[in-house]
Amino acid sequence: MNDLSEVREGMDVINAEGKKIGTVKSVKMGDPQAVTPEGQTQERGGLVSFLAGAFSTEEVDEERAQRLLRLGYIHVDGTGIGNNFYEAADAVERIDDAGVHLSSSAASR
Repeated sequence: MNDLSEVREGMDVINAEGKKIGTVKSVKMGDPQAVTPEGQTQERGGLVSFLAGAFSTEEVDEERAQRLLRLGYIHVDGTGIGNNFYEAADAVERIDDAGVHLSSSAASR
């Protein structure tokens, strides 16, 4: 897993085959040592409200949302209309001048 502190909005996101699949829309740092995602947000209304708001426009089930919050994630503005998606920090293989490279374990796009 890479340190997401190196990721910036607007960076290219590249899949394991070397194809650009989008750009970074936002980044959320996590705490991989945490057992639960509690405390990963200071939003009013607690975790449930945050999950509903943060992941409302894309299909993310509660279990995956909690995992994303715990590990940290990048929100990707995918190529094409309506192709936004999230990748957990552990799906990032490396970060370099070309962009954020996803591992083969990342969701296929």
